Amino acid sequence: MSKQNETNYQSTERDTVPSRRKFLGAAGATTAAALGGCLGSTLGSGGVDTVTFGTLPIATVVPVLIAQEEGYFEDRNIEVERERINGVPLATPELSSGDIDVAAGSFGASIANSIAQDVPIRIAADMAQHYPNVPGAARVWAREDIYTEDATFPEIADAVDGPLSVAHNAEGGSLDYILGRVLAANDMSWSDVEVSEIQFSNMVSAMMSGDTDVCIVPDPLGLALANNANAGHVLYGSAVAPRMQIAAYFFGGPFIEQRTDVAVRWLEGYLKGVRKYYEMGSYPNDEVATIINDAFDINKQAIKSSVPAIPNKNGRVNQDDVMRQQEYHACRGYIDETVDRSTLFDTSLLSDALDSVGRVSEAEATPSPDQVQQWGENAPQQYTPIGEISQLPDFPSDTSCQ
Repeated sequence: MSKQNETNYQSTERDTVPSRRKFLGAAGATTAAALGGCLGSTLGSGGVDTVTFGTLPIATVVPVLIAQEEGYFEDRNIEVERERINGVPLATPELSSGDIDVAAGSFGASIANSIAQDVPIRIAADMAQHYPNVPGAARVWAREDIYTEDATFPEIADAVDGPLSVAHNAEGGSLDYILGRVLAANDMSWSDVEVSEIQFSNMVSAMMSGDTDVCIVPDPLGLALANNANAGHVLYGSAVAPRMQIAAYFFGGPFIEQRTDVAVRWLEGYLKGVRKYYEMGSYPNDEVATIINDAFDINKQAIKSSVPAIPNKNGRVNQDDVMRQQEYHACRGYIDETVDRSTLFDTSLLSDALDSVGRVSEAEATPSPDQVQQWGENAPQQYTPIGEISQLPDFPSDTSCQ
């Protein structure tokens, strides 16, 4: 089984990004020192706790970036040191050793296998979810030669000789799960498709060469398929997985057990970043796009046109869906031993953080379809309509596991 691998980035460069407030404070301290200290120090006397945050260069983590920019971590005596990783599965040794405290990414089979082998990592907070009747950032795209507007997935499959060639980034990963649901929703089996693993950075060339008929890619990477390969949008992942837990924040055992107070304060800052993200208007907002561009050098126009991440304002993870994902990966043979909820999740830290920053109602915790539609109206390219939603209450079925 290949490990879940979300991009081809290999750098482990660490990058500590100061907030605007901290930058001005440091500048003031420098000026005070230059004047012989007569103004006194602007820095607090207490120690600062460093939290190492591992992430891919993805827009989805923008609430963390906003929390840095707005000084929400600084207010809690935390400095976030960002480290570029190559997905949570490859970062599990650093999480378990304490070299990385928090990692952002999707749940997959290799993570479940690591936890089953007593690797001390837990899902601590939500990062992005799908919601009914709301577009999702993970999309299915078809190459230009076989795409026709409004074509269904089976109709696109009928347009090729032999099995449909479908690519995703990793066997046993979150997009593999979406593919399983796409097939189930269209009464298709694995014999109807030929699945390959391709790094996101190579998807465009694979589509242009005709080696791949269909691929599953998240925005803004997916928009490159439309812009550079003339690929067509077939459907959103949220149309077949309307309550999917797309990604989460994983905490390492040492961070949970040995630095509990710091972990709670980090979550407080993160939650305030999530709520500020909604106030700002998500990806179409120029300031949000600028923050992402400054952090990861992603084209601002692509960010603004992308279907945005949708985090829960209370940080709540959809545990039921993660358990369904685990069941799917187990039935596909990717997981050796399933683990129970208490082993997968830590909810106590988030509960303590919510005690501090306050809870919002369940209705307020998630955006309405109308709110997301408004974001789309402010985007350079309006979001494609979501279309019919496929409810799959019995997923995974026996045919999904073959």
